[in-house]
Formats: sequence, C-alpha cells, structure tokens
Amino acid sequence: MASEKKFLSLDLGMQSLRLAEFAVGVNGKLKLLRGARREFLIDPALDPSRPDQAGLALADILKSWKLKSGKVACVLPAHTVFTRVVPLDVPGGISGQVDAVARFEAQQNIPFPLENVVWDYVVMGELPSGAVNLVFLAVKTDLLESLCTAISHTGLQIASVTTAPIALHDSCRLGQTGGEHTSLLLDLGSRTTNMVTAGTGPFFCRSIPSGGLAVTVSISKDINATLEESEHLKITRGSVGLGPGFEPPADPVEANLAKITRQTLIKTQADIARSLGYYRSNLGGSEPSMILLSGGMASMPYLAEFIHEKFQKETSFFDPLNGITVGSEATSFVEANPVNLGELIGGALQFVPGSAHTSVNLLPPSVARKQSFSKKLPALAAAAILFILSLLAWGIYGKSAAQATRREADRLTQESKQMVDVSQKIEGLLKKQSEIRKTSTDLLSVVLLREAYPKIVSELASKVPDRFLWITEIQPVGDIPQKAAPAKSADTTLKAVVVKGLYLDNPRQASVIDDFVTNLQSSELFAVDEKEKSKAITQRSSPNGEFWAYPFALRVPLRTPIPSTLP
Repeated sequence: MASEKKFLSLDLGMQSLRLAEFAVGVNGKLKLLRGARREFLIDPALDPSRPDQAGLALADILKSWKLKSGKVACVLPAHTVFTRVVPLDVPGGISGQVDAVARFEAQQNIPFPLENVVWDYVVMGELPSGAVNLVFLAVKTDLLESLCTAISHTGLQIASVTTAPIALHDSCRLGQTGGEHTSLLLDLGSRTTNMVTAGTGPFFCRSIPSGGLAVTVSISKDINATLEESEHLKITRGSVGLGPGFEPPADPVEANLAKITRQTLIKTQADIARSLGYYRSNLGGSEPSMILLSGGMASMPYLAEFIHEKFQKETSFFDPLNGITVGSEATSFVEANPVNLGELIGGALQFVPGSAHTSVNLLPPSVARKQSFSKKLPALAAAAILFILSLLAWGIYGKSAAQATRREADRLTQESKQMVDVSQKIEGLLKKQSEIRKTSTDLLSVVLLREAYPKIVSELASKVPDRFLWITEIQPVGDIPQKAAPAKSADTTLKAVVVKGLYLDNPRQASVIDDFVTNLQSSELFAVDEKEKSKAITQRSSPNGEFWAYPFALRVPLRTPIPSTLP
C-alpha cells in the first residue's frame, strides 16, 4: 500500500509560530498528523528580528520531528498584509473583464507603490447590487522576502503564501460554517482581530489593529510591569469583566485585570460594530445571526459572554476540525491549541485536490523564480541529456558511416564494371525490341486497313433505313499528309467518313436523314453523340417538288481511327 503524501502548513503569528503536518486520507479528507508551537518574544521593538526568530523556531521543530524537507503552505499574520474588500462595477459582471479593471483599481486601493509590494486580488462572487466583490491583498516585498528566505533556509519548499483572513474563510467553507445564515468569525490574535463572514451572505473580511497585545500593553501601563510579566498575568489570572450587575473576582489583582481587559475590548467592540455597519450598507450583507470566536484571546475566561453582551447574538467557539481526522500524535497539540487551528487548516487545503481553497498568489519574486525554474528543470535536464546523447550518436554514426562509405565505394566500383557490360547488352536488346515493335505495328496497321473498309460499308448498310434513302458515295476523312509535308510529322490515320446520298420525296421528307443518324448512334464503329447529332449532318436539301430525290451528306466520326496507308 502506497504511503500517504504528507505536507506542512505554517501559521506565522506575531506572538507564536505553529506548524502542522497533514496528509490526505483514503476517503479524500484532510488528516492532521502532528503539530508543534513555538513562542516569540513579545516586545514589538523586536519585530525586525521576526524572520530570524521564525527561522530558528521552525528549525527547532523540524529537528525534533527529524524532518529535513517538505512542501509547506505559509499563512501570513493579518497585520503584515494590507487587505481591502472593494465592490467594483465591472461591465458584464463576474464574467466581464475583471482582470483589467482590477489591475487599474489596484493602483487606487493599495496605499503603496505597486513596485514595492507583492499583490494579488481574489474574486469573491457578486454582491446583491450586481457589483463584483474583490479582495485586494498586498505585502511589502522586503518583509515577504526575509520571511520566505528564513523558511527556505530550514530546507522547506514554499508551495504557497496566503493570509490569515483568507485561510480562515477557507476553513469555514470546509466545515460549512454558517449554514443558511450569515455568521461572523472573530479571530482575536496578538496584534489584530480578524473579522471574516461565513455562510450565505457576501464575503467580507477586515483586520482591526487591536488584539491580545493591546490588553497586555494596558495591563503593563496600569501596574507598571514589563510586557513579559503582564502577558504572564493575563494568561494565568486574566479574564474579561462582565460589567454592571455581576460580581467582580474576589482577588483584587484579578478584578483589576478583568476591568482593564474589558475597557480595552470595548474599543475593539466599537470597531467591530462600525465594520458590520459598513458590511450591511456598502456590500448589502445581512446582520450575522451567530458569532464564532477563534484565536489566542478566544480562550480568555468570559470573553464569549462579553461578546454576547455587546452584540446580543448567539456566541460560540469556531471548530475548524469538523470533518478532519486527528492522528494520535496530534491529540496533545489540538488540546493545547483548541481555538486557533483555523489558519493551519485553511493553509493546508491548497494541497487537497478539489477542496474549498481560495487561490492566492503572494509568492515573493525569488520563490516564484525558483518555482518557475523547478517546473522547467525536468524539461531542461531532458534537453541536456538528449543533446549529449545526440552528440554521442552523431560521433558513433560518423565513424560507422565513414567505414560504411569506404565499403560501399569499393562495392560500387565492382558493380559499376558489371553494370557497363549489362548496359551494353540492354542497349542491344532495346534495339531489337524497337525493331520488333515497329514490325508488329506495321502488321497491325495492314490488318486494320484490310478490314476497315468492308466493316465501314457493312455497318453503313446495316444502319440505312429500309425505304426512301440510299448511299451514293463514301469518302474517308483524316489528316492525310500532303506531298510537300514531311511524312513523319503528319497524322496518317482516318478519323471519319463522309457519306453522301439521296433521299426520295416521301411523306416524312428529310426526317429519314435523322433516322439514319439515330441508327448510327448505336453503332460500335461510329462515334455519333446525341449532343453532336446535328453536327454530323453537313448537307440537308429541302424538297421543293421539282425533283424526285434530294441530296444529303453526313460526316460520321470513327470510334477508333485507322491507318490510311500501308506502312
């Protein structure tokens, strides 16, 4: 039984890196084999070192897995990628020239010089208004190159690069999240809160620049602690305050943390509400009936209750593992990351044929060139091998051809001597053949000439009508050579006969001539055509009552010309 084809999905978060290994099962479904997570330094001042941190963390995971190579789908964090959903009026709708309009609109909607970014667009259906729903994506080339270089140095081959909102959208489609209604997926990460719609409504996504780090920074300022200490407090003792009417935690520290978290999230909640307003008014979307939570912040106590309180909608946690098989080695990883697997699964879908994968082309130029070269490499290698083999073949052929040429030259020399003798004999035979052919032709001409005239007379006699017409003269017609003309250049064959005669004054008058010509059409000796029947009659006298008979003349072609003279 063939082994499973394995591939990797990499979620490059800003506070942590998650790598998961997948395979496609026999049933065609995705199977999570194993996963690992590594934390980054939380200080935003260390952002320039993120590619190096990612490379070291990834190398550590691959070493522990004893994995040296493999194909990986990369998912970029939302705050590193400019994302904008734009409704565009395209003539012809989604089947019109979307590409031409999108390339023009990219210059208006992407707030960076296009030569400094890697950008792409995705068509996400049509809006109720008829406009095409486009998503523009752009990431700075230098940042993307540094990240991909760090990943490539670990031995992994980058197959695709997508963004967190798109990956979350794909994982929602895989699990059919939303059903017949519109649901809102809130992915609360370290730097951003990603909004992604799922279900039957128009696609919409937005990244709000507020997340878990904002809460950590607020705690750090309030208690005058380092970011690392504040992050530890948030994870171990933090929660979201439930507001008036609810008792705060008995512990003063926890009560203060809950209050700070609530105040910070209220700002995020206001941004979410404004974004939903834009979704309804500009994209024609409907009010979400459910809110799904995902991301690292989603596991904070009472966050779901806070979201339910502010939006008054059913709130639950997003389960991206719906329909996905989890291997035994991945169980502990899933338990440690219960609410932030959507990006990994969305990235892995690009390896699953026929899956709900949104194709995004954000490969940096260096990786794109390598992929293009890799696709051409088999053809180039085959061409090089073919060229070398052709040189060897030509060398061997040249050597053998030279030997064969010498042997053939010797053989031809011997054969040419024999052929000279044969040629002389053939020339003698040809002369004899020519003499025999001339003799036979002459004899045949004599026979034909001897039999021709009796046959002509007999045939004419058989075709003459029984009454009112008789023949008085028969003359042969042909290109008989003149005395002054060379005998060899003239045609000495008889091609027709001229028949002259009289027809008696009778009730049908000259029609008896037509009867005669009609009878000649059935002759095997004469060639009288129905179409040329009138041409055969060269003289046709009209009766005037003064004579008892009137002359006529016919020119009757012969089917087979006969010689006019003896050879």
